[in-house]
Amino acid sequence: MLTVRMDFESFVDFWAPLEGSDGPYAEYVRTLSPQAKAVLQDKVRLAYVDGEADGPRSYAATAWVVKGNVPI
Repeated sequence: MLTVRMDFESFVDFWAPLEGSDGPYAEYVRTLSPQAKAVLQDKVRLAYVDGEADGPRSYAATAWVVKGNVPI
């Protein structure tokens, strides 16, 4: 397993990659209608702030990694 910290300055910083073009989450968000995207953004914002003021947050992200050797 590989774990990294992902630090965000604000919800806008957290949401920005979802407005991009890389990764499965951004690909999904691009398929949404403007209304559905706004609903998703509002729900994610509520989870991000979790009753606190908007501001810096730090999350851990863990992934399984595999290293292999290609036979020659």
